[in-house]
Amino acid sequence: MRVLLLFLDGIGLGADDPSLNPFAAARLPTLESLSGGYKWLNSAPRIESERATFIPTDACLGVAGRPQSATGQATILTGRNVPAEIGAHYGPYPDERIRAILAADNLYSRLTERGLSCSRLDAHPPHYLAELESGKRLRTALQHAAYVAGVRLPSLEALQACRALSADFLGDGWREVLKLPDVPVHTPQEAGALLAELARPHAFSLFSTWVTDEIGHHRDLARGVAFLERFDTVLASLLAAWDDSEGVIVITSDHGNLEDVSHRKHTQNAVPTVIIGAQRGEITPHIRALTDLAPALLRLFG
Repeated sequence: MRVLLLFLDGIGLGADDPSLNPFAAARLPTLESLSGGYKWLNSAPRIESERATFIPTDACLGVAGRPQSATGQATILTGRNVPAEIGAHYGPYPDERIRAILAADNLYSRLTERGLSCSRLDAHPPHYLAELESGKRLRTALQHAAYVAGVRLPSLEALQACRALSADFLGDGWREVLKLPDVPVHTPQEAGALLAELARPHAFSLFSTWVTDEIGHHRDLARGVAFLERFDTVLASLLAAWDDSEGVIVITSDHGNLEDVSHRKHTQNAVPTVIIGAQRGEITPHIRALTDLAPALLRLFG
């Protein structure tokens, strides 16, 4: 059994308004094939498609206010209602309370304690990793969970050796924004096939992109459409290379944002969760909220 978790920061199920919601404006045939032909909107039902189960997923968890990254991500990886435990949605980075929850128990720790191989598949620039090590930069909740379990974040060297992908999937941002010329730039087809290959040796792999949340905060509709269409093409290639009999792919998020560019804030919308694979029926009946994801994935590993 293997699990590949694709985490897209800040995507929710919003209104059918192409002037405000990139999911309404973009052409996304792969995503929509996984949701029974429905666009990823607040009108999309929980539904079984030929290959996947699409689940509108509660990110508010009974706590007032707008969901935030630290508590949402910690909930995904622990199965605990972290915002309820600390009394509020909190983020973007975990404070001492949330770090303690992650250190006590998280999906990475559970699996590595059983001798199962876990990995992160998204590379991080050298200056970023140096700032994490020095304490100048805080780890996200996803990063802290990996850190306490001894799972390393991929580096520039991993990206150069095609042992990881960049958060933009293709690597062009490393060249254009970070001005690092010696990194590969993949086609979407190459990136999807590489994701499948990189996940194959591990019981649990996580690929995280912050780009979706950043686009939402900048209210950039056109860029949101372009990035979602990029992801759709990458995902098509990943699905072509993935063996559904050997494991599941999970797509999910921590809170809404990108689906409403009328403002810069997070939303209280449900987030999309998609479970792909032959064994998805073992876990999908148990998933309604972000608290259900970690227990469901542990169930797959017995």
